[in-house]
Amino acid sequence: MLLAAACTPPAVQPTPPTPSWREPDCPPPTSQPVAGRVLQRGPGCTELWLDARVRSPVARPSDLPLVARGERSFEDLVAQGDDAWNFVAQLEGEPFGLPTELMDAFLGNASGEDVHAVFNLLEDRWKTGLVHIQGEFLPRGLVEVRAPEPLVTQNCSACHNGVVKGRLIQGVGNKWYNQRAIIEFTRGLMEDGIPAPGENADLEARLRRQREKLERYDSLYGQGCADLAPGMITAARIWEISSKLLADPAQLQDPAQASRFLCGATKPPPLNTVRFRNLLFWDGAVGTTFVTHWPMFDFFGFDDYARWEAKIATPDIQAMDAFIIFATPSPSWEEIMGTPIDAAMAARGMALFHQDNSCASCHGQYRQDGMLHAFTPSITPLADIGTDQERAIAATDEVLQEFRQYNWAQVPRLDFPGAFGPGYAPTPLCSTFLNFPYLHTAGVANLMELLTPEDQRSLSWWQSDVTNDQLVGYFTTASPPDVSGTTPPARLLQRTLRFELVAGHSGDAYGTSLSTAQKFDLLEYVKSLRCPEEPRAAR
Repeated sequence: MLLAAACTPPAVQPTPPTPSWREPDCPPPTSQPVAGRVLQRGPGCTELWLDARVRSPVARPSDLPLVARGERSFEDLVAQGDDAWNFVAQLEGEPFGLPTELMDAFLGNASGEDVHAVFNLLEDRWKTGLVHIQGEFLPRGLVEVRAPEPLVTQNCSACHNGVVKGRLIQGVGNKWYNQRAIIEFTRGLMEDGIPAPGENADLEARLRRQREKLERYDSLYGQGCADLAPGMITAARIWEISSKLLADPAQLQDPAQASRFLCGATKPPPLNTVRFRNLLFWDGAVGTTFVTHWPMFDFFGFDDYARWEAKIATPDIQAMDAFIIFATPSPSWEEIMGTPIDAAMAARGMALFHQDNSCASCHGQYRQDGMLHAFTPSITPLADIGTDQERAIAATDEVLQEFRQYNWAQVPRLDFPGAFGPGYAPTPLCSTFLNFPYLHTAGVANLMELLTPEDQRSLSWWQSDVTNDQLVGYFTTASPPDVSGTTPPARLLQRTLRFELVAGHSGDAYGTSLSTAQKFDLLEYVKSLRCPEEPRAAR
């Protein structure tokens, strides 16, 4: 492990980022430049105005070495990355895995329809939130690996593949992902699968190793994290564990040490916004070309930096970069929801969205058809946004130093104190109708609630596969929504939250003082907002 305290980062000069990719037929910019900002073109000629102090540009396909050298087409890498995203585990130090023999024993001789039925029963009992697709052997997010030992383990798609209206959409946060249930299910299979003494020494040794990893992970990941509901992850804890700052469960039992390791629970962020930003993660703390590389380094056990540098240069990782950053979809409302958008209401909503000091100030400018036109990456200070501060302050200087000790990332908050947070980084609204519940806390049930003053928002709502399409999100009614007649049976969970999780993003600048009619107009326009994808063709 390269200790952060032993490293002195190089001096950072506020030099403008150099755009690494430009559409040859982009028209002259039409959005207004901002002092201290430089222009880079994103997919679809999007105008990205980047802070000149952040040295990392927004990633472009030509940043992929194989594409730059002409050795692989971008289209081929995206296709390979799509497959790897769903069916391969790239992380060297996965937190734990289940010996494949135990999963085989759990499934018996089941195949096809039988496997689907088994996992439906699994979901009904254990409520893991993992999605099983008919005809596939394992749920999405569980993958089988053969080296260094045969295991079934999780990959990133467990959190970042979500279902809306019965459709699996890659890059959307999994609203039902339940790490606690996955741990309990895996522990149960491990306990049932312990071989008799002397019966299978190899399996016994592998099972012991994985059980130790599971118990360590369980004791570190969610201990004391009250907000870890389905669809939530303790993002700050993942950083703390990965960097080895949090390595022993005893640290969480010592109040003096435990105060260093806040949970910072959030929903998994949508990935289709990454290709328009270079201030990354919920708090915008890290500037880097390929944000996808961080989880692949030192994630619960992989701490050889030279080996990691070699790994991220491989075709497998470049393919993952190509898919996650450039090809996660931003579908239209009509494509997913199947209902039209009222054009007259949306036109009025567009004017409201683009008023001075309103939505467009943070979330970007969009055309009449809802397509992103221009975006300025930024960080909104905690005092202005007013949302729960835990995730932002959990990214302490000590944690952020772990990013800066390597040569692939910049940490503007450390390099330019006071200029980059703490706060939260607004994102472009790339099909944001898919991302309910809203705020990084997943505290606000639907878009209309987000346009409601914070002290009037519902503290209790119904998480369900049946959604309120008019208000865009979950129901806040006293009685549960009608889930009868759905196939498979719709899940239903009543959530009750503390005020801090629903607070913030409130006031004139956030639309909560609009009239009811204006709110519905604005909501109708927001339904239409989406973002361009990179054309899937060799350049």
